[in-house]
Amino acid sequence: MHHPNGRHRKRHRTLAGQLWALATTALAAALTLVFVPSTPTRAGIGPAPRRRELPTGSPKEPQPLPKTPAPSPTDPDETGGALVRPYMRPRPQPRAVTIPRPRVPVGDLLAPKPPPQRQGEFDELASLIRVYLATNTPSIS
Repeated sequence: MHHPNGRHRKRHRTLAGQLWALATTALAAALTLVFVPSTPTRAGIGPAPRRRELPTGSPKEPQPLPKTPAPSPTDPDETGGALVRPYMRPRPQPRAVTIPRPRVPVGDLLAPKPPPQRQGEFDELASLIRVYLATNTPSIS
């Protein structure tokens, strides 16, 4: 029968189905005993080693510890660089002040100069931008 709410009828296991499941389980267990090798037995753990016996008698003065040699300044484990984490970059060093060098002129030096352009309202701004770019952009050499 079709159920309109989407549920299905629960199947009931019959006696024949239960006997079939029991037979297949018994067959699987029997085949497992025949074909699967037995697990190896583990060797027993041996006896614990004998401990050194503690000395008996009155306590003496403790022996002084041996002196460790002073670390040499060339020891890489004792220098400051060895303690820097490898994923951290060192602090940036301040740049030295350089003296500006004269720029090499670019282009055809023998070409005639272009004719003067009309005066517009942005000519002063354009000339200031050209001066700024000429002084602040790195030269390609």
